Amino acid sequence: MDRGAEMEEKEIYQEQSDGFTLYEPVVYTKKALEHFRNPRNVGQLEKPDGKGSFGDPTCGDYIEVTIRVDEKEDRLLDVKFLIHGCAGAIATSSVMTELAIGKNLDEVLSLADDDIIQALGGLPKRKQHCSLLGVQALQQAIGDYFFKKLMFREGIVKTEEEYERLKAQQGFVFQMHSCDGSCEGENP
Repeated sequence: MDRGAEMEEKEIYQEQSDGFTLYEPVVYTKKALEHFRNPRNVGQLEKPDGKGSFGDPTCGDYIEVTIRVDEKEDRLLDVKFLIHGCAGAIATSSVMTELAIGKNLDEVLSLADDDIIQALGGLPKRKQHCSLLGVQALQQAIGDYFFKKLMFREGIVKTEEEYERLKAQQGFVFQMHSCDGSCEGENP
């Protein structure tokens, strides 16, 4: 196998929490590698209509998403992201932006992690959780957009600065519940 073909079937070995190395390769599709090497819509919009984030910025994959909305048509005009993460996190976030831009908000809110995985032609089993990052942050950004719109309409805030200050003071977070399922058995 030549070096170029070897690179296309990039194998990444993961270390387990118990210290043993798992010799099961993590192989990405050509489309996933393309999105990793050349991510689309990276950056941050100035004066976005909504902002969302997801993940843990101190120790793991973390994404911030900003959106611009055509208010008359309830359609996403632009989506940008900044991410700290692995190849899977970068590729899934990049393809998420392509799937979301131009769609109306109802379509975007129905976007699921399986849609992201399918758009990349699949993901290694151990990296499928990465597909949630962009979807969760995008949903938060849309929640932020609707909340901001409500705060302005009701006259609670009059400027972007007032809105951001209110969010910071009140600790508003637009985050969907997500976990490994361990909470399912807990009593409320």
